[in-house]
Amino acid sequence: MNNNPTRKMMQLITHHVDHNEYEHYLDETNLSVEELLALSRELYRLFSDRWDTQQALNNHGVNPFDVISFLEARVAILARTGDEGYADWMRDMWDLAVRYSDQAGLGRKFNLFAELVASTKADLSREERSVLFYTRALNRLAQLTDYWIGEDEARPLWNELMEYALTSMVGDEQHAALKVIKGNAPWFAEENEEHFLL
Repeated sequence: MNNNPTRKMMQLITHHVDHNEYEHYLDETNLSVEELLALSRELYRLFSDRWDTQQALNNHGVNPFDVISFLEARVAILARTGDEGYADWMRDMWDLAVRYSDQAGLGRKFNLFAELVASTKADLSREERSVLFYTRALNRLAQLTDYWIGEDEARPLWNELMEYALTSMVGDEQHAALKVIKGNAPWFAEENEEHFLL
């Protein structure tokens, strides 16, 4: 086993390994929550410096596959930190899911959004940020399902989002949420017309 987790994780990230390899390595290291958080911060610092240099040297910016690999590593690390890293985990899960391609990375994209929905749904009552990531991730998952699989499979997801808006939001917030659903799934709004008289 490598004695330097930062160096090993940097190697894994730069080699764009499969997300399971990060999990496997972290299983072997058995780092404490404090060590995991320190590792996450150090990777962030190192890659921020690296990307600042890349952007200064060329107009094309940062390699998107490097960003995906970095986010995969951070998600794997932060998932092991419990409440300590949960806010960062939610943000990185969202960023990672959004960055995956709708073609080559579609399966992983679906899984990430579904995992984010499940985790934040279980945490809605105690973490305000969970509401933001729950509704955003559920909306994206419903959109993807609608587009790539079909309306029948997307209907329960749109329904869950609508029910959340109707039962947990009020006023302008509720109106905005229903408007987003109607804009993304007009067929669903027509089926549930009584809730979408906006």
